[in-house]
This record gives sequence, structure tokens and C-alpha cells, in this order.
Amino acid sequence: MNKEVLDDIGRVISGAADTVSRKTGELVELTRLKNQIYNLEREMRRDYEDLGKMIYEQYLQTGIVDEALRPVCQGITRKAELVKQCEGEIECLKKEH
Repeated sequence: MNKEVLDDIGRVISGAADTVSRKTGELVELTRLKNQIYNLEREMRRDYEDLGKMIYEQYLQTGIVDEALRPVCQGITRKAELVKQCEGEIECLKKEH
């Protein structure tokens, strides 16, 4: 092989390596951004949950809540009562056996 052919092969390999390197960097950055989005959304879900708990606790303590939220708070209270009822039934079953 002559020197020109080897130089051409070297340029092709070098160009391919540069492309792979660039694409790898893009993929790493894309993955980093997607992870950041996932973590931020997870934190937001926790914040929403905390906010909801605060509103519900305020409702339990004062009975005061925005009218749009009242049915939701009442539903939570009913479900909490059902949970207690189920727990009582479990205890009864445990005592029988």
C-alpha cells in the first residue's frame, strides 16, 4: 500500500473516532439531563404530597379548607376510617387463630 492510501485510511478512522466521541458525549449529556428531569419530577411529587398532607392536616384541625378541596379531604377521612375498620377486622381474625 502506498502512503496516500494509508493516509486516507487514517483520516477515515480518525473521522469515525471523532464522530463516535462526539455522539458518546451527546449521549452522556442527554442521559444526565434525563436523570435531572426524573429527579426534579420525583422531588415535585414529594412536594405535592407534602402540600396535600399539610392541607389535609389543616382541614382536620380547623375544618376550614377551600370548597374545591373539601370533597377530597372528606374522601381521605372516609378512607382512613375504612383502613381503621379493616385493621380492626384483622386484629379480630388474629385473635381467633
